[in-house]
Amino acid sequence: MKTTIAIPTYWRGPESEAPMCTLESDYRYDHATPLDNDGTLGRALASLSILEAEEGFAVAVVAAPTRPEIKQAVQLKVQSIIAQFDYDFPMMLIGPDELVFWRRRLASSGMSEYDQFLNLDGYSNIRNMCLLAAVLTGADVAILFDDDQVYEDPEYLKKATDFIGRKQQGRTVSGVAGYYMNPDDSYLLPPAELEWQRLWGKREAMNEAFNIIGQEPRLKPTPFVFGGNMVIHRSLFEKVPFDPMVPRGEDIDYLMNARFFGHEFLLDNQLWIRHLPPPRCSPPWYEIRMDIIRFARERAKLATWHDGSDVHVTSEDFLPYPGIFLQSGFHDRVMETSLEMASEYIEAGMESDAAECMVNIAISKAEAHLHGDQFGDYLAFQKRWEEFIRVLPTIGIWSAVDGSD
Repeated sequence: MKTTIAIPTYWRGPESEAPMCTLESDYRYDHATPLDNDGTLGRALASLSILEAEEGFAVAVVAAPTRPEIKQAVQLKVQSIIAQFDYDFPMMLIGPDELVFWRRRLASSGMSEYDQFLNLDGYSNIRNMCLLAAVLTGADVAILFDDDQVYEDPEYLKKATDFIGRKQQGRTVSGVAGYYMNPDDSYLLPPAELEWQRLWGKREAMNEAFNIIGQEPRLKPTPFVFGGNMVIHRSLFEKVPFDPMVPRGEDIDYLMNARFFGHEFLLDNQLWIRHLPPPRCSPPWYEIRMDIIRFARERAKLATWHDGSDVHVTSEDFLPYPGIFLQSGFHDRVMETSLEMASEYIEAGMESDAAECMVNIAISKAEAHLHGDQFGDYLAFQKRWEEFIRVLPTIGIWSAVDGSD
């Protein structure tokens, strides 16, 4: 099977200008690399050399700036990193420059309405660009990988394609989830240390879910996926896009969206990568805020989902994680957690951060009952995605930058 590994990479302004992430646009991603640092992308690309692949593979790097004024600098920075390597495989860069070319090609074809899919703003849009890279390279399989990871298992690609696109218990496997191995060779998160973390309960729920990694059989249903270790078959990525209304946790949301359309991810307990993340840039209150918005959107999609098929999807399907955040009582959890977090901020003399915790409570209350047909909104986006994928061969946007035009 033809395989494309897609690697998103996130970049913010120079550390010399802003040592800390002070703008929301900078800390909307967990650890965007400052432009005056080399970051982790080179290390990730170097690790590709270990992979054994009889049929070969292609690689696409998706370069995302945190704000518009640094687009050109990010394009040049990522190009300079990519140029340091001699590749034994096709290498594709999707950055701000490519999007300019592609939008012109869409406009000249009278199809500017598909501009919405050429977007490097936000996790979900960037992941959709990764899926688009797989389409443009003619891949049967898309492997999502992150720039803060490295491959250490030479047989990774073989394992990734052992089941994808094949029958398993009477059903075609369209999505496989691998997992992250931490620097200490564990796959669990460290226990909560602060009281607000214990009240939030996210680490405990995630670790409870991760326990299936160490269990047999090798392939099994899963309520979670890791965005940097997802294997997606063409039958799925040509039909189901990431939801741009989800600001973080887009990987698990994708698993939910796939289920709406009859596709199930299976966890492969032999499919691992090494996760070596830098320190997070975003403050804890911001991460909670993005979770509030994310889980509200997901609860609303579950509540408004309308389908005449035999597919049945409920919050219980995603227990223990993220299921506990998709059930009733979520606002009470937010209130209790936010009040405790605010108290800890005040004790540390961080009044402005404490105020943001109070804003989180207000946002949670406002988002508790989202109005409108949230699933219908996503369905309209999904239908447009399918249309876009069908017309891509007639537009030839890739030829606008590969020199074949």
